[in-house]
Amino acid sequence: MDREEVRGRVLDRAIQYVETVGLSLGISSDLVEQLASDAGVSLKQFTLVWPNPELFLTDLFCELAHQAHVDRADSESLVTTWQYLSMRIDDLRSFEGRRSLMIDVIRTVAEYNFDVVTASSKWRTYAALSTTIMSWPDGPNRARVLDALRASELAFVETIESFYRNILLTIGYRLKAEFNGDYGPLVVAAASVIEGLGIVRSTVPALVEAHFERSTASGTEVWSVAATAFIGVVDAFVEPDPDFEPEEAILRLSAGIDVSPQSQSPADTGI
Repeated sequence: MDREEVRGRVLDRAIQYVETVGLSLGISSDLVEQLASDAGVSLKQFTLVWPNPELFLTDLFCELAHQAHVDRADSESLVTTWQYLSMRIDDLRSFEGRRSLMIDVIRTVAEYNFDVVTASSKWRTYAALSTTIMSWPDGPNRARVLDALRASELAFVETIESFYRNILLTIGYRLKAEFNGDYGPLVVAAASVIEGLGIVRSTVPALVEAHFERSTASGTEVWSVAATAFIGVVDAFVEPDPDFEPEEAILRLSAGIDVSPQSQSPADTGI
């Protein structure tokens, strides 16, 4: 068994352990023996790859950071939302319809992410890791993990930017001019609402999971705290696009999501 196979087998087992038991700051010799044994490698093979426990934890934390990006950035949401929009193309032809469509999409995405993403073991591990690593002393190992977390966060932002760029411009909304076409701040702010509520849910679940009735033109709707806060963030960043062309958006929906739609409004073209 070569070093890479040893590394892969032990890290796979360690990730399973973390997802079951949780994250800790250190690792005992007994746990090292257990992980090695469960992975089918000897202690000698383990120490040839990781001469000390801190090096092992550094590799483990970097791998956890990478996996969390995959779990947080649900690209299937874009495909599902695109299909949903295709069933409501008539709403694109009026301002009221577009507003209703945006609210429905944002509320659904917010509640899905709150209920599913923040309930996953990978997300809980990511949240714990982001806090845990700050207690490590400065040095190359801490820097490596922070770099991995940063790369994971940037990859997440890039993936979710695609969602906002495609969906919002397709339903007649654009970023406000002060954001200069950069969806990154919107992604981070919106994610912070959902993930912050996910953290607080463990201590005050009754408050975080509360629902409220709101009167709308079509009747009474039930809104969660997550959806209410999420739509507030989105409204702070976007505005209706006065140059929106419904028929172009409908054609775009038929064409798929390979190319991000580009608004031709003055705020985006610099005119």
